[in-house]
Amino acid sequence: MTASNTVHSLGVSAKDRRGSTTRLVVALLAVVSVVVGAAFYWNRPQAQGVVASNELFHTIDRSAYLHDVVERGEVESASNVEVKSEVRSYRTTNSFEILWAIEEGASVKKGDLLIRLDSSALEEEHTLQQLDVTQSIASLAKAENELAAAEIGMNEYVLGTFVEEMNEIESEITLAEENVRRAEEYLLYSGRLAAKGYVTSLQLQGDQFALKKAKIELEKSQTKKNVLKEYTKEKKIKELDSAIKVAEADLEAAKEKLGLENKMLQFFEEQISACEIRAPQNGQVVYANVSSGRDSSDFVLEPGAKVRERQTLIRLPDYEAMQIVCDVNESRIALIDKEMPATIKLDAYEGSELMGEVIRVNEYPTPGHWMSSSVKKYAVTVKVLNPTMQIRPGLTAQVSIHVESSPEELQAPVQSVYEHDGSHFCFLRDASGIVKARQVEIGSNNSRFVVITKGLQPGDQVAMNPRGFLDDIELPAIATPAEKIAARFEEVTSREKTTAATETTASTSAESGDEVETAQVSTSEQTQKPAETQVAEAVTTTTAAADSASPKRQRAAGGGQ
Repeated sequence: MTASNTVHSLGVSAKDRRGSTTRLVVALLAVVSVVVGAAFYWNRPQAQGVVASNELFHTIDRSAYLHDVVERGEVESASNVEVKSEVRSYRTTNSFEILWAIEEGASVKKGDLLIRLDSSALEEEHTLQQLDVTQSIASLAKAENELAAAEIGMNEYVLGTFVEEMNEIESEITLAEENVRRAEEYLLYSGRLAAKGYVTSLQLQGDQFALKKAKIELEKSQTKKNVLKEYTKEKKIKELDSAIKVAEADLEAAKEKLGLENKMLQFFEEQISACEIRAPQNGQVVYANVSSGRDSSDFVLEPGAKVRERQTLIRLPDYEAMQIVCDVNESRIALIDKEMPATIKLDAYEGSELMGEVIRVNEYPTPGHWMSSSVKKYAVTVKVLNPTMQIRPGLTAQVSIHVESSPEELQAPVQSVYEHDGSHFCFLRDASGIVKARQVEIGSNNSRFVVITKGLQPGDQVAMNPRGFLDDIELPAIATPAEKIAARFEEVTSREKTTAATETTASTSAESGDEVETAQVSTSEQTQKPAETQVAEAVTTTTAAADSASPKRQRAAGGGQ
């Protein structure tokens, strides 16, 4: 029992000694770390720089500078021969269905069939129109016969019926005259016999009555002749002439109707022929599909699609006049002008590079659909100066518009420039490895490099991560807006004192003349203004001067921050 307790006590003492040794070593290491850190802290350069050896730096040098606006666009032909649907709308039909279409990209010759539209409805209308034309032909023949009959009736009456009636009346008059002559002779003879007593008075009265009756018959025949000649003939001629004119009008109407029916028949024949759309010249087929993000206006050329009148269906591009249309963000559209050079790279052909030139910059933004963002984009058209057989409409291309270029500029990476209180700084590493901040003046930038106009020299090494040194390097204090106004106010106050002294000196001069008097008035007006107003005017003048700088340079400087 005693031996066992002794062994246990020895074991515990050994463990305690090992634990104490470990704690002592850890404490010594902590003390050493504190001493080393304090020595490093007290020995580092204060407010001048920081030692950096493993940071990423860039060596400044002079090289060619190129500022490009890079956008993607689609290749199209600047001179397209558009093939449109010539089938016109009629009645309630305003669209026609595509039955067959040639493959896109196929090479065609002039006169080759491109698209066939459904013409069944037109063919039915053509059949019905043929029946209308036949009926119009029959109506025309009837009108011609009626006119001929009316003209024959006129001739029949004037040259036949009237002459016949006139002859009959003349015969009646001749007979009546003969009867009168005989009645007169009988009455004369009867009077002689009555004087001799051979005839009675009653017979004499009978002969007198016979003479009177013969004269009445003669007058009747003469009156009948006058009525026929002066009234009946004129009336009949008017009636026959009216019938002729009516027949002529009916004939003209029948002719007009037949002409209209024939035109309508020809219209349907032309429309049926137009349902077969053929190539107006040699070329390669490009579908005129429309995709605008709106279901009502989208169009895909395929069998079953509806085609409206005058709708463009196919384009036959001119491969000698190609262009690329790309949308440029509104923040960069002011950088682009006409006649700017450009470089074009086709996505379909790796390594291909074409030359281009900006020929049009739209003044108004491109309309977007309801799902697009609120950022406006403007269409820029770039003409391909050296088209090849590889380029074709519909290809996607990357367009680099060369906004600005220089054969030699001092440049720094845009991420190496840090903005502080409206000024720009770079963090430079000297030969001893210490990093210090230096104020620089910048120019244009191309989203990768910014032009340094002042503050750096070739061979300087600038930090690529300037924000990593902000805790160790002090930059100039940032002046608050109130401090800036106070400094400006002090400057204006000092200027007032100087102006007042000048005014006093000028007023004591008796020989200053009109010029001195004018200066006094101007100085007086200036001194009457409150100091705050003069400060505001000075700030406005400074702002206007800053705004007069080139927009491209301002925008380029902002892009490099």
